[in-house]
Amino acid sequence: MNKTSMNFSSILIDHAHEQNNALVKGEAVAVGVTENSSALCRWMVSGPEMARIINEFETSIATGSTQAKQSAKHHEDTKSLQSLFYRDVTALTRTVEEMGNPFMEESEDLLVLDTKEIMGSVPLVRLRKVEEVGTAQFESFIVRPNKEKQSECF
Repeated sequence: MNKTSMNFSSILIDHAHEQNNALVKGEAVAVGVTENSSALCRWMVSGPEMARIINEFETSIATGSTQAKQSAKHHEDTKSLQSLFYRDVTALTRTVEEMGNPFMEESEDLLVLDTKEIMGSVPLVRLRKVEEVGTAQFESFIVRPNKEKQSECF
């Protein structure tokens, strides 16, 4: 969702919801609302509207000030950040040209691109078994206990 008309300012709906909750809570005014069911119900109904009204009020106050005039540019659209990005891309390109395309590499070694250090055999073996170990842990933690619970319930 977009909270402003600025380009690249979209955020996820749950993130916006959390921001609205923080806005309405302010200085710990609404803390503990989930402990009382009627207060929670009122909060769920009025919270978004209160956030909208507060936002509208803050916008109307800021309109008269010079701070309200925001640039339409992206926050990373500055000369210094573009220079840093160019430097990083150039360094990566130089490394790929010196060492070759890492995606075309057919060696079994795993290495760090900028230092050219080759990973030792013990961490490499562990890395290659990470999916197998993760699947086994998932099976023992989630799948098996759930199968036992399902058989008890039905």
